Amino acid sequence: MILATATADFARVGYRASKWSDVADAVGIGSTALYHYFVSKDHCLFTIMAEVLRDNRDYFHVISREIEDPRAVIAAAMRHPFEAGAVAADRHRVVMAEMALLSLGHTGPEREHEAYLDARGSAHDIVHAWTRYLGGLMRDGEIPAQDPHLLARAVIGLSAYPFVWYGPTSSVPLEHLGETVVAHALAVVFNSAGEFAPTE
Repeated sequence: MILATATADFARVGYRASKWSDVADAVGIGSTALYHYFVSKDHCLFTIMAEVLRDNRDYFHVISREIEDPRAVIAAAMRHPFEAGAVAADRHRVVMAEMALLSLGHTGPEREHEAYLDARGSAHDIVHAWTRYLGGLMRDGEIPAQDPHLLARAVIGLSAYPFVWYGPTSSVPLEHLGETVVAHALAVVFNSAGEFAPTE
């Protein structure tokens, strides 16, 4: 309940403009009681980020092991963030808006720092898993050879960046946006031009 309310508030007004007291009021508890669950607003944010990133990481791990067709794997992974509707879109919007925080050093209360490390670790795992998967496809001759790490970041960006601008008032249906992302991701991975191949 608290995470869902905080996510909706962060997505609506922006994390930095949001007020912890407004979250407490919406949940129906006092601000002091809210600190029993989260030591700070940052702790709540990092927890949201960790949950979203962990879900995306775990989903990719499962499908990349269980599905043989690489096109189906990539399509499913790209489609996943768009499949759970407006609530999931809000969660991804919050993550993308504050993603830069995970590239910075962090000091804070222990529980807050643990949530930060969880979110940062999951983000790192996503890039590593995609890099390893795409590198394997290159070695097997399934896709054109190039830098798998850069390709991984490009593909991840295709599914992540739309949540920077997508919102409740967007005229593009979420399902259509997801299918557009899938189409472009498949084109990038399977039809990459030869000039991107690594040089000796």
